[in-house]
Amino acid sequence: MMGIVFKLVLLILMLCPLTINSSFQYLTFVQQWPKGYCTANPSRCQRNPLPTVFTIHGLWPGNFTKILQNCRTTSYTKLKNFQDWNNRNLRWPDLAKPSPTMQNFRELRFQSFWEHEWKKHGTCSENMYPEATYFSRTIQLSQRHNILNYLAMGNIRPGSNPTVSSVNSTIYRAISNHVPDLMCVTPPRQTPALVEIGICFTATMTTIIDCPSQFLRTGSCGIGTINFPA
Repeated sequence: MMGIVFKLVLLILMLCPLTINSSFQYLTFVQQWPKGYCTANPSRCQRNPLPTVFTIHGLWPGNFTKILQNCRTTSYTKLKNFQDWNNRNLRWPDLAKPSPTMQNFRELRFQSFWEHEWKKHGTCSENMYPEATYFSRTIQLSQRHNILNYLAMGNIRPGSNPTVSSVNSTIYRAISNHVPDLMCVTPPRQTPALVEIGICFTATMTTIIDCPSQFLRTGSCGIGTINFPA
C-alpha cells in the first residue's frame, strides 16, 4: 500500500513541477533610463532617437526565497497589427534595435525583446497573468508610475550627479515610503551611471511593497555620487 502511495505522490510531482516552481509572491516592475542603458551598453544602443522618458524593461515575478526565471515553455505570440506593435513599442521599446518599418515589424528580431521578457519572466506569472494580460498590465503600471516626475520631486534631473541615497530616498517617498530597487553600471574609470529603477508590488499588483532586501541591486550604484546621464 505504501508503495502505491509513494508512486502516486511521485507521479503528481512529475506532472506538476511547473506549478511548484513558478509560484510567485510579488512582482518587480523595472523601468530603464535609455541614456543610462546606452552609457552602459554603447555598442548595443541602436535606437535613434532615444526616448527621453524611462521605458519598460520588464515585469519580473518572484518569491521571497529565490529568483524565478523560465518557469514554463509557453511560446510568445507575435504581434501582427502595426498599431498594436506601435502601442507597445511606445512604452516598451527595444533599445538594442533600430525602429522597424510597417513592412518589417512582424520580423521576430523586432519583437525578440518582448519574447525574451515573456519567456524568462512572464511565464512565471502565467497562471494569473496570461500573455496579453501580462503585457497590458505592465504598460498600465508604466502609465501610472512616471519615474522622471518622481525624481523631479527631489530636484533630480537628467544631466545631474545626485547621490545614490538621494535617488533612493526620493523614489522611496514617491511610492508611499517603500524601498525601490536601483541598478547602475560603472563604465571604466567613470562614475556609476543610473540604468534602472524597480518598484515592487503584491502579486495582484494592487499594493506597492518594499523590494526584498536579499535581491536588491542598489549596491551596484555604490555609496556616493552617481551619473544621471542626459
